[in-house]
Order: sequence, then structure tokens, then C-alpha cells
Amino acid sequence: KVVATLYLKKMNQMNRENSRRSDFKKGIDAIEGRRRRDETSISIRKNKRNEGIAKRRAMPVAPPSVMPATIDNDSTTMNDRASANTVESKSVYTVADIPSLKAKISQPNIDDATLLEVVRGFRKILSLEHNPPVNEVLASGVLPVFVQMLQLNDKPQVQFEAAWALTNIASTDETKAIVDAGAVPYFAQLLSSPSAEVREQCAWCLGNIAGDSSALRDIVLSTGAMQPLLNNIVQPDNNSLFGNCVWALSNFCRGKPVPNLSYVAPAVPVLAQILRGKNADAKQDALWALSYVSDGDDDNIQTVLDTGIIDVIIELLDEESNIVTPALRTIGNLVSGNDEQTQAIIDAGLMS
Repeated sequence: KVVATLYLKKMNQMNRENSRRSDFKKGIDAIEGRRRRDETSISIRKNKRNEGIAKRRAMPVAPPSVMPATIDNDSTTMNDRASANTVESKSVYTVADIPSLKAKISQPNIDDATLLEVVRGFRKILSLEHNPPVNEVLASGVLPVFVQMLQLNDKPQVQFEAAWALTNIASTDETKAIVDAGAVPYFAQLLSSPSAEVREQCAWCLGNIAGDSSALRDIVLSTGAMQPLLNNIVQPDNNSLFGNCVWALSNFCRGKPVPNLSYVAPAVPVLAQILRGKNADAKQDALWALSYVSDGDDDNIQTVLDTGIIDVIIELLDEESNIVTPALRTIGNLVSGNDEQTQAIIDAGLMS
């Protein structure tokens, strides 16, 4: 089998065509290649999470477009929405307000308006662009209260604000605290919420949790979150929901050891459908997801091959660099399969 030779030959060919791909030009052995790939995965995961939370905190106040999106919509962003039903408070909250907010939220008969304002206050504190006081909020003991708010199905605005606050916590090194508080099953359930904005925020938080480590990823997958997430991708209510869920899906598939194939196999046909669409950002996330899924044994590779998407991935090797990198990685994983699988990649036109 000439797996390494085929892969390196293709990469060298593309390097001559585009200098931006020069990082792939060196002839490296299989062990060194896998080490680099693992290190790159870690770097990408951190960059992805940082990018996601920055966009989340920068979310504008203007109501989002509510035009239905489709799986090939080409205008998705993850920061172009806000609550159409939530009136933003004009109050400015700082870390100094944590004690008073904690006192209000601890009242036994707190009214709905006060409850919403308090959780929004905590969310604003946690949405500071630089150095949000996550430890101070956690030290106040309000985390279990946020989790309880996720269960208030008759108060979707409160659910949304609580999920947003938890999302910002999940973007830091304190992600596990949210898992330990028992929030993940409620996030999974809320992926089927009647409120599109609640579904999107919960997908965002689950994406942050799954992207933290393979252990937390497996906890997310074990709650059955995959299928409702896929439902939101196949039939999204709006562009932002679609993009956010595709991003979360890439994190559902990420990490070493790779997730159990039974968890991620249902996502592969959906990922293939995204690649046939027009949304460049979604394609990039979908390709990363496929690179993670295919980085397993022959069964994983066959699951990707069975979608018939290989010719599309090969065509994407001629696209912009942000698409080429995950496409190359996916192809590299696929040609490392058995002889029949390697031949299938060649027959699809890899060397042409």
C-alpha cells in the first residue's frame, strides 16, 4: 500500500500551485505527521472556542433576521442575532454587583421581572470582553440556580439568559463546573425548545463543553444531544441557528480518543449534505468534523466513504486555504484505510 506516497504526492502538487499551502510540503513520516496533526487539533480547538465566545459577547442588540434558513444557506454567521422578544436592560453591572444580585435571586418569592433582570445582570457581568469574573460568580454559589433556570419552560427569556451566562462560563477553564452542576442533560433537552434562540444558545454552550475535552464531549454525547442538534441543522429556524449548530457539531466530533462511531455516524450524512451546499463557513466546520470522524479505524473511514462525498472533498482542495486545510486532513485520513478504501479515493480523482 502506498498511502504515504499518494498523500505526500498530492500535497506537493498543491504546494506548487499555491504557496499558502507550503506547510504541507515537508516529507514527514507517519509518526511525525500524526504528532503534528494532534498538536494542530489542540490549537484549532482553543482558537475556535476563543473565537466563539468573542462573537457571543459581541452579539448586537438589534433583532435578527427571522427568515428561514436551509442547509445550503450562504449567509450564516454566529453573531448576527439577538433576542427579538427580550428587552435589554440599560443598567450596567460590574463584579461589585454580584452580592446584591445574589441576594435578590435568593429571595423565596422573587417575581418574574426581577428574576429576569437578575439573571441578565449576571450574564452581563460574565460577558465582559476581557477577564470576565467567572471565579467570583462561581464563588457566589449561583451556578445551581442557573441550572434550575434552564428548567423553567414557561420562562424562555430566563432560560435564554441563563444559558448565555453558562455559555460564557463554559468558554473558560471552568467548563467542568457546569457539567458537575448537572446542566448538560437540560441543555440537551432544550435543543428541542419551542424557542429558536434558546435552542441556539444551548447548542452554543454544548459546543463549548464538547470542545473542552474528550471526556466532557462523551458526557454531552451520552445525553442524546446529537439527534436534536442535527434536527436544528436540517430544519433551522434562521441563519444564525444553522451556523451555530454546525459549529457545535464539529465539536461533538472532535477530540482524542475519537468518539464512539455509534454517536457520530448519524451526523455524517448531514455533514455531507452541508458540503454540497453554498455556505462557506458551514463547509469549513463540516470538513473539520469529517476529519475528526475519519481519524479512526476502517469503520470510521467507511462511514465517510459511504456518503459518496469524496469527489466533493477533492474538488474543495482547490478552494481557499481555510477550506483546504480540513479537506486535506480528511483525505489524508481516508487514504490511510485499507487497500479498497485507498483505491476508492484514487478512483475518485485524487491523483488527477
